[in-house]
Order: sequence, then structure tokens, then C-alpha cells
Amino acid sequence: MPNVTLNTARAFVLDVQLPPVDRAREPLLLDAEPGPAFDAGKDQAVVVGSGVVTFAQGVSPQRRQSVTNSLLLAQLVARRNVPDTTDLDAWYKQYVSVLANIGWLVETTSTTQTVDNSVDFDTHEAVLSIATTLLGPGALTALKLIGATLDALSGVDNTKPWLTIFNRETRTVNASNFQVALAQQTPDGRFVVSIMAFTLKGTTASTQVLFFRAKQEDVQFSHYASDADIDVTILDSLEPDLSNRVAAHSKAYISQLPDL
Repeated sequence: MPNVTLNTARAFVLDVQLPPVDRAREPLLLDAEPGPAFDAGKDQAVVVGSGVVTFAQGVSPQRRQSVTNSLLLAQLVARRNVPDTTDLDAWYKQYVSVLANIGWLVETTSTTQTVDNSVDFDTHEAVLSIATTLLGPGALTALKLIGATLDALSGVDNTKPWLTIFNRETRTVNASNFQVALAQQTPDGRFVVSIMAFTLKGTTASTQVLFFRAKQEDVQFSHYASDADIDVTILDSLEPDLSNRVAAHSKAYISQLPDL
């Protein structure tokens, strides 16, 4: 892991290469969409491209914004350096490398699950199962928050900005790629972001990934699960630079879900 200071983190944010702004990715319906309105007293969630991050009560608005922008920065860099998002190993390595360079201490595990014809598979249930392993079975409140976020994303109104972005960014020809994160203050005073990244191979472009179930086709479901302890001194001080760096991309990638 890099030895990160505020100066090195700021230099990284300012120097790292991002993909060019693609105006075609910004639906017209987002033209009047305001930025996230964060409230420390609420459980809230935000779509960030192919990912969604849930904030538990008690996380300050500034930190919610900082985490949102950090995850967008990581996603943009990974997109630029690893165009094949189905290569989860390479993509996630780039993703967490960005976070590590801005003060996130990330501990990661991974697995691959192949679903055969005799096994029922449900994406929603699989994500909650992995979240239980990552967070621990005692983290009932946190697990309920993730479940509420997945329920919100599983809506059928495709005109909603958050669903438009999520569906657009997760789909490829024969796979879906998405991330789920939870940011919370722990009882011992740490600020932790739990991150899960998934690739589901065997889907079709018309399938909303959180609706996906399989009975008669083979599916490969791969994931990484990480807990990141955040250096809040760096995160809080870095926010203006993060916001400025991703500003040109924010409209096309960020949309807030209704309060949970």
C-alpha cells in the first residue's frame, strides 16, 4: 500500500488520467437533475455509475460527498485503464489502487461462484449473502440498509435518473458488472466503507441485473469484497479537489435515490 499523505493524495487526484467527457452518456432527462442533497440525519443512497453507495445515519454531508466523488474517481480511472469491465481482477485492482492513493486502507477478499443447471440463482439474494459475510451476521441494521437500497434499485420505472444510470453502466453484451458500498461510522469511532464488486456472466443486455434469476443456464458470478478504513483527515481536506476533478463527469454518473 502506498504511504499516503495529504500532499501525495492531492497530487494523485490532480494528475491521474481520466477518460474524456462523453456527452452521449448524459441523458437529456438529467439536465435539470440537482446534485445529491445529503443529510447526516437520514439513511441515503446514491448511484455512482455502475455502483451504488449507501450512507448510514451519522455520516456527515461532506463525507458523503467525498465518498461519492472518490468512488466516481476510482470508477473513471478503472474504466480508462481497463476497458473490458468483465475482467473483474484487472478492473478491481485499478479501482482499489485509486482509493489506496487517496487514503483508503483496503483489505480485500474474492471468490468465483459457478451456478450449474440444478441450482437456482438470484442476484439480489447473492449480494445480501456476500454482504452478510463481509459485515458479519450481527450487523443487522447495515444489512437492512443494503437490502433497502437494492429494493429501490429494483424498481420498474426506467425513467428514474438513478435507474437509467445504473442500467446503462452495468450492462454489456453477455455480462453485468456492478458495485455495492456501505459507508458508516463504527461504534469505536472509525469511518469505514464496505465495498463489494460483482461480475455476472451469462446475462443478456436486456436483463436488469438485480432482477436476474437462473435455473436453466450456466452462470459465473464473481465478486470482490473489501472493508476500507478511511483516513478522514485526508478525506475531509481533499474534498474540494475531488469535486473539481470529477465535476465534468458528475452529471452523467451520479444520481440520488429517494431517502431509505
